[in-house]
Amino acid sequence: MKSLFPSRRKPPVQIPTDTQDLFAHLPTELIILVLEQLNTSSDIISALHVCRNWRDILLSPEIWPSIADRLAPGLTTHIRERNCSVNLHAQAKVFQSALNLHHLYQSGLFSHARHHVVRVNDGSFTLSKQVSVESGGVHSLAEVPGLDPLSEELHVTHVRLYSHGRIAWWPEAWHLPYFAVVDDLRARVRRMFLFPGQAELRGEDRRRGWKTALGEKLFVLGQEDAGVCVWHLERDEMKFVELPGGFDRCVVDGERLLFIGRRNAEVWLWDWAGEQGVREIDVAGDEPRYVPGPVRMGGQIVQGYPRPAPKWGLRFQDTDVKVDFILHPNDWRVIFVVTWDEVDLVVSEFYEGCMRARMVCPREHLAYRGMVRSRTDNAVHYLRTDRCDGRGGYVLMTAWVGEEPMCDAGHRGSIVSVCFNVHTSEFSALVHHASYQRTPAAHLWDGLLAVRVAGEDQNGLKPVVALLKPCDADEGNEATSQPGNPMPVRLIKQPSHNITPAEGNMTFVSEDGEIRPRAQSLHGMAHAFEAGGDARQAGTDAMKAEWLSGDDKTLVYVAGRDYTVWMFGEDGIPKEKKEVRLWKERFKNAIASTGAWNEGIVRRVR
Repeated sequence: MKSLFPSRRKPPVQIPTDTQDLFAHLPTELIILVLEQLNTSSDIISALHVCRNWRDILLSPEIWPSIADRLAPGLTTHIRERNCSVNLHAQAKVFQSALNLHHLYQSGLFSHARHHVVRVNDGSFTLSKQVSVESGGVHSLAEVPGLDPLSEELHVTHVRLYSHGRIAWWPEAWHLPYFAVVDDLRARVRRMFLFPGQAELRGEDRRRGWKTALGEKLFVLGQEDAGVCVWHLERDEMKFVELPGGFDRCVVDGERLLFIGRRNAEVWLWDWAGEQGVREIDVAGDEPRYVPGPVRMGGQIVQGYPRPAPKWGLRFQDTDVKVDFILHPNDWRVIFVVTWDEVDLVVSEFYEGCMRARMVCPREHLAYRGMVRSRTDNAVHYLRTDRCDGRGGYVLMTAWVGEEPMCDAGHRGSIVSVCFNVHTSEFSALVHHASYQRTPAAHLWDGLLAVRVAGEDQNGLKPVVALLKPCDADEGNEATSQPGNPMPVRLIKQPSHNITPAEGNMTFVSEDGEIRPRAQSLHGMAHAFEAGGDARQAGTDAMKAEWLSGDDKTLVYVAGRDYTVWMFGEDGIPKEKKEVRLWKERFKNAIASTGAWNEGIVRRVR
């Protein structure tokens, strides 16, 4: 211990009786002992606000990595790999920022909320004209073949994709659009795209549908016989990609694309900055991860109604093996192949095209038991590889597994999420308790499962997004909400400079679940957010496909052309100059609200 922080070692001094000065004069060794007792992001933020000395110790390269891994396994590796070019002080600031965002999300302290209805003519977005018409950019709606911009009621508009603060949608009911719009929810900028040369085509070819994908930086439109157009959403540039064959899946991460061939599940990689073009990765080799063969597009089928889910995986037609792929978020040389053959859940790691590791989920693991139980709800399940935290975690499956208890707490009704972390190479499972008839649309982030429920107040029925805490058998005293129970809801009304968003009271309502599954009960509800739109219409209109998505800064609920977005952190601050100072003050107050020293920490140390 003497070699740790030698510059901070202090000679013995007479400790004053004033409490604030007491903390300032504690020896470094004792401060470290105190910090070792901190187990939550709220406690860490409290310690960061005690004094400058405590903050410097917490953010030192000797201390913050161990705290980060204790709070969130894999976070240290994720920060260091993603920020390897910056100094240690900057990495500590990234850790502090991740800590703040985690606390805001867990506490339900959104900085900005907005309900929106997508329209072809929308003055709340500024149309970007940086991409040339020759490169597929659309500068005027008059350039779009067959589109009447004055007839909004004729457009069957659906929001289809979300990624990193952007949504993609098109004014037609088909899954494959001929014309696509990408809206930046933070910058309020709209980009519109047509496949280059499409406006000059004749007849039905002018409205041909294209397969799509959206990532943090790239947007994709393409088909096998015409090629693939990739637009860089930050550089406003386009590149054309030719693939060796037809594809049924495109995975996007950063500036990389992974295509899965339709005929034999071939794997093709492409990098925006790379000069090698399309590279094929042999994932079969001497020890094949699966038997090559034709694949079918994923999606979850519930009573014949296909739920739009662009991040669902694929299924082999001949063997019924489910397969999907993960691009490593920090290392462009690494990909993961995930397979589920109803017997084993396997994740294979490939480094520069060669298999480096093979992880099989143990059959006694809760994750494996969740996979097996998920087959009993009479639905067709596919793997999905969606990020579920900001530290290398991916959810592979979320499914309602019935009323029988799934965990030691003994609660009835369980939704199981099976996860895999690319940094720790470990499987995990989270159990959330709620009663459904089948798997609902859900979104998992940082352990909280977002599901859509209904609330009723004096104005009628309204959609509500509930965030459920994972089951903890040691804390089995969480309340269960039943239909008819009061439900405190954080309103969509934008919060003022106060710390907590405005709240109201609604009654929890269980809707008719013939078209979509609705909750009959909820257990361990952390927060409930009011969403915009009409819950009754969203629940009965089959054209209004519902889904949830998000990340560490955003939560999005979509119902057809309606969507509600909640933003966390300073990225959600409106850009109007008059409001910037007020919102920054509120953000700092939200963090400082838990920064007031918590005497409970002192009691635990004693």
